[in-house]
Amino acid sequence: MKQKVIIGLGSNWKSEVHIQQANRLLMDYFEEIHFSEPVYTEPIGMSQSNLFLNQVAIAYTFRPIEEVKTALKSMEKQLGRTPQSKQQGIIPIDIDLLQWNDQIFKPKDLEIAYIRQGIDAISFGMLK
Repeated sequence: MKQKVIIGLGSNWKSEVHIQQANRLLMDYFEEIHFSEPVYTEPIGMSQSNLFLNQVAIAYTFRPIEEVKTALKSMEKQLGRTPQSKQQGIIPIDIDLLQWNDQIFKPKDLEIAYIRQGIDAISFGMLK
């Protein structure tokens, strides 16, 4: 059965490069994926941080959830994400699984305006 996946992406270090690289990795991994336009936002919960470049993706896959979670973490590591970088406030890339079908993993993230707007823009674009 095809699963619907909502993913949040963010970067505060070499942001445009890392978002583009993440997009390529995600396009190679998922059978079907759609991206919102990236937007710059103020950091949330990080006082000493650059602006974040954020994006939302809606993907569809036949893969099991655990495989997808592992793949997303692997992509983060591939693009330079480490526990040390996060402690230093440097986020090369953050790839979060926000929702799997109707199962919500990050309810507070789904309430953030740019995420809602990204989901709406993708959904509207898919209807055309």
